[in-house]
Amino acid sequence: GAWASDKLGEEGLPDIPQGARRTGSAERVFMYLQILTACLKSFAHGANDTANAAGPYTAIQALYIHGAGDCSNVVTPFWVLAAGGLGIVLGLACLGHRVMATIGSGLTTINFSRGFCIELGSTVAVVFASVVGMPVSSTHCQVGSIVAVGMFESGTKSVNWGMFSKIAVSWLITVPAAGAVAAALLALTQPLVTV
Repeated sequence: GAWASDKLGEEGLPDIPQGARRTGSAERVFMYLQILTACLKSFAHGANDTANAAGPYTAIQALYIHGAGDCSNVVTPFWVLAAGGLGIVLGLACLGHRVMATIGSGLTTINFSRGFCIELGSTVAVVFASVVGMPVSSTHCQVGSIVAVGMFESGTKSVNWGMFSKIAVSWLITVPAAGAVAAALLALTQPLVTV
């Protein structure tokens, strides 16, 4: 109630910068279309990012159960997919607001028509990658779509390149950092298990 009234402007539209607001009914149509593309994006996110998390567990479980034989036809158990989906929901509820704020307003000005194009573009990229079996980051696709739409609409000056640089550096740091943490955990736990 109170949260929604704070977020909605006089016309019932969320507060967006005046320069980004479009006139007439076209922008209002995109408001509803963006809800659809956000749902499609959530589907794509689950298809790729949940699979990224569930895949290694399923492979390890299959190796443990079936041995080193052919594990290529193993089906991921539903409970593993459900646990991955629950993890996404909990992560979104606990920490997602920070990433949404950075991506949603930190890179460029976004209105409903731009948001529709951003969501649809990144969704198509993620779904295509899922169909061909490529593990990709939906965040990378989303950021790429945001930057491209911002540049197309208003040129390179409309993109906050400082924020983009911070995001790019975080991408570069996370790969070796995750590897280092995983290697350290393996070093700590390996003496506890027998192979």
